[in-house]
Amino acid sequence: MKVSKGAKSKRINGKELTSIVDIFFDNNYTIYVFQGNISKNDIIVKYSEEGKRMRTPKHIHWAVDLLLKLQAEKELTRNFIKEIRHDWENCKPLKSNNEKSLISLVDNYVEITDTSKYKELDNYGEYDVEFLVVLMTLLMTQEKTNREDAYMFGNVLNSLLEEELDIFAIMSASGFGGRF
Repeated sequence: MKVSKGAKSKRINGKELTSIVDIFFDNNYTIYVFQGNISKNDIIVKYSEEGKRMRTPKHIHWAVDLLLKLQAEKELTRNFIKEIRHDWENCKPLKSNNEKSLISLVDNYVEITDTSKYKELDNYGEYDVEFLVVLMTLLMTQEKTNREDAYMFGNVLNSLLEEELDIFAIMSASGFGGRF
């Protein structure tokens, strides 16, 4: 993973924006973080795979990936989800969304999570663990920055940790509201 000063331009909500940071991964994915408009510290997270269009990540994207990992390596994936849930419970809103703050945020969570112990999960699903940690860190921080009492991210994690997985509950918690 390499984090650099943002250089990606994108029209978002009618404005031409340049990313604050660009995060490059060995799996040909790049995450771009832009200035949001909900608050002064709001961020907009986008990602793309080399040669494909830029997307806005949704909770359902990482939830489906974790479901695939759960099917292959249940206990290891559950441990990973528990670690992310712990991070969610301790997540704080951004005090600043400048380049230095975002790089520090990403580096801190990658270091805390020690992705090497979950490396086997890279063999399942679409995303590797390092990408997931960074993506999920940015999404949970975005959610908490915009609303400290946010709960959607946590609800998805809790749904994924149920002993008897309920695909409908997971889809609903991920934002589909039961409509799929």
